[in-house]
Amino acid sequence: MKAFLSKLIIPRAEHKDKLPPRLMKAFRILGYISLPFFPLFCLLVMDYMNFSGLTALKTFITQQTMSLLFEIIVMEVLFLGLTLLCGRAVISGGIMGLLSMICAYINYMKMALNGNHFHPRDITMVSDLGGLSTFISGNVPIWYIIGCIVIVIWVVAFGLLGTRLPLRWYVRLPIFALGLIITVASFSTSAKANAILGKFGMSFMDSALQTSNYRANGFVGAFTINTLMLRTEPPEGYGEAEIASLLEGYTGSAAASDEAYDVIVVLSESFFDVRRLKGTTFSENPLPNYDRIIDLPGAYSGMMYSTASGGGTVRPEFEILTGLSTDCLHDVSSPYELVNGPVESFVSNYKAKGYHTVAYHPFHKAFYSRDKAYGHLGFDEFLGAEDVADEVYLEYRRGLVTDESSLRVMEHILDSSEEPTFLLTITMECHQPYTPMEGDVREITVQNPNMTDDVLGLVTVFTNGIYDADRMLGDLVSYIDGRDRPTVLLFFGDHVPSLGANRAAYVQSGTTEQGDTAADNEFYYSGPFIIYTNTGAESSLLPSKKDNKVSSYYLMEIITEMTGAGETPYMQLLRDWYKKVPYYHVRLDVEETEDIKALKHMQEQIGYDRIIGERYSVK
Repeated sequence: MKAFLSKLIIPRAEHKDKLPPRLMKAFRILGYISLPFFPLFCLLVMDYMNFSGLTALKTFITQQTMSLLFEIIVMEVLFLGLTLLCGRAVISGGIMGLLSMICAYINYMKMALNGNHFHPRDITMVSDLGGLSTFISGNVPIWYIIGCIVIVIWVVAFGLLGTRLPLRWYVRLPIFALGLIITVASFSTSAKANAILGKFGMSFMDSALQTSNYRANGFVGAFTINTLMLRTEPPEGYGEAEIASLLEGYTGSAAASDEAYDVIVVLSESFFDVRRLKGTTFSENPLPNYDRIIDLPGAYSGMMYSTASGGGTVRPEFEILTGLSTDCLHDVSSPYELVNGPVESFVSNYKAKGYHTVAYHPFHKAFYSRDKAYGHLGFDEFLGAEDVADEVYLEYRRGLVTDESSLRVMEHILDSSEEPTFLLTITMECHQPYTPMEGDVREITVQNPNMTDDVLGLVTVFTNGIYDADRMLGDLVSYIDGRDRPTVLLFFGDHVPSLGANRAAYVQSGTTEQGDTAADNEFYYSGPFIIYTNTGAESSLLPSKKDNKVSSYYLMEIITEMTGAGETPYMQLLRDWYKKVPYYHVRLDVEETEDIKALKHMQEQIGYDRIIGERYSVK
């Protein structure tokens, strides 16, 4: 038996240690004892960064014990598997430690950038990390740096002490394979996976809202749920018959007028009425043109509701262009990642009617996979700053193309086109970070006695940026008024700006509370929009000239109706749903009426069908 065991167990190597044998033996024992604590420390680092501090982390540990237990089990199993595979703790610890530090930092980076968390699908955006890093502001927490140092020292200690599983490879690998088979079998179907999650008070439904997902389940718990949700399964009842029933009675319509409007859609980065921050005063009105334009006879205005807050521009952009809700898709950095073929959209509808369709964005064209998806949505051209620099003089502020420069690009595109034009422009001047920089132009001073100096500095930089955006809006409307061709403008802010960690400007000013109340969610997930025409065209859908409340996925249907452009069957369906539920998404804390439940069902079915499924709705 002793001879047999010697073949399975690796004998302890003899070391010529400088330390006394008893002391060295004690250190080696300590190394083995520390093995199960190493993944726990890696978990601590990730959750510290996930909760942005010790106070929220302590709340999670004391109040979400079952979710914490799930995280611990996941980390211990992963570390055991890695150690079985590698044998030596220095290798398995190095892999886990490095991945933990990277995941913790990326999660922090995303939250600092746009308030969103690290999602498994974000791995597809590795090529965009250079562009993302442009927007990072703030210092890395000192405790994260200390945690990384501890991880490195711990891994080095594993190497110096020779800590390893004393089993030969032909014993370790079968155990690893058996464990892998059991794990895969346990999570092989959605039903099995959801049942296991349920034992810890967790659910696939947690992925519907990532903010609460990562708060309730911790980083590892939420990331695990999102990983399990990567398997794209059709919604219950999906099929050709169900899609046909949703579109029954809708046949589409031809254009109601021979007069073709130029359509200008401007996504103004973080456009937000900064005057809504309570107790904040300004040396002059930062939005004089906005105030003037919403009172014009040809204008409609109100609040647009989208699933983005503090960042995530691509979500309202996608919703406006397609009429689909991102609620029904995986919560990814970009829904464009899922676009692999033609998608019927408002863009393709105008293209089918002979329009020249153009998109302009003065940033990396590959960012959010726009360069791959725009053609599928119906755009003839996608222009970046580098594509127009020879024709239009571009100015930069804080390293970003100014809004006035983007206006010059729009004028150039529209004046150069003999065909009716659909033009999407995404501006960048008001993009975060709003950290004060040397050479910043300060035309407006801002005061708020309740804000810290650093937060007030962010608000001041943003205010001067939004003042430029407002000036561009005024000049754009004047340009439209001077045109002979009928023109309609949709101008909107994609999301509220990120003004400090944990929404500091909003909380410090008393505009919102620290928690996510219903009123706060309505505030955070809405932004202003303006529809303006130089013909005075009226809308039969919007109930008033001002103070309208509209979900982003309805806005282009309102434009289509106003200008008499023909509609597809789905656009007609959207029109009817707008009359029933003018604004809704899952992040709004509202009671789910029967109409809302039916709307969600429709969005899930048709959203899946058009982006992932068989496209029954367009055949």
